[in-house]
Amino acid sequence: MIVVAANLHGNFVALKSMLESVEDIKEELKKEGREIKEIFILGVFGYMPFPRETYEFLSQSDIRCVRGKFDHLIAKWPDMDEEEKRELPKLDRLVVEWNRSKLESEGRRWIRFEIPSFLLRKYGDNEVFFVFGDPFDPIGGEVLPDMPTSYYEEFLAPFKYGIMVDGSRKPFIAETVHGKIVGVGVCGLKESPTFALIDTRNLDVSFYDFDFDAGEVERRIEEENLPKELVDILHHGI
Repeated sequence: MIVVAANLHGNFVALKSMLESVEDIKEELKKEGREIKEIFILGVFGYMPFPRETYEFLSQSDIRCVRGKFDHLIAKWPDMDEEEKRELPKLDRLVVEWNRSKLESEGRRWIRFEIPSFLLRKYGDNEVFFVFGDPFDPIGGEVLPDMPTSYYEEFLAPFKYGIMVDGSRKPFIAETVHGKIVGVGVCGLKESPTFALIDTRNLDVSFYDFDFDAGEVERRIEEENLPKELVDILHHGI
């Protein structure tokens, strides 16, 4: 069994609550003789105001991380020219620069050298591909929910893995003759925090909702004098 979450957005409050929910599930699984062996997060940093705490915790944990949009921007920011930066929304530019300042050099190095753009893991006869975007554009791509089967087959047909898990903002499962695609939703925003539990033996997927203290996140946004738009994003999504 593995747990996969996505779109954490640097929300350490949500991360703690999610891991508490995972611990509860572990206890239930033990009664059935099963266990959660790995936890993955697709997309670590973003709009929420706890980058330092998130980095310090995850870099010392066994949780496996995959780069998301903001992680990639934070890592490559010094290599981008001013025109590239100006093409981004003003809020995104502010958030990237603020994250970089809070993470400091060691946190930025961790993203650059320790967080890959994708992971491929083998569990028995099943291969699982973890990516924030899609196989052809791991960072900037997006797999949409509620699409025809042929749409999903284009992502899976060239490859041999049995299941692709990605950072789509809405939880969904798409079955094709080539394998399965699972979008795991958003875990770092208040609208509907969720994560997925995947049985690596038969690739069955279950989604779990959890809750976290949005008031604590709001207080940190205010303390850091960050834009009030982030409170709207916290509660209503992107």
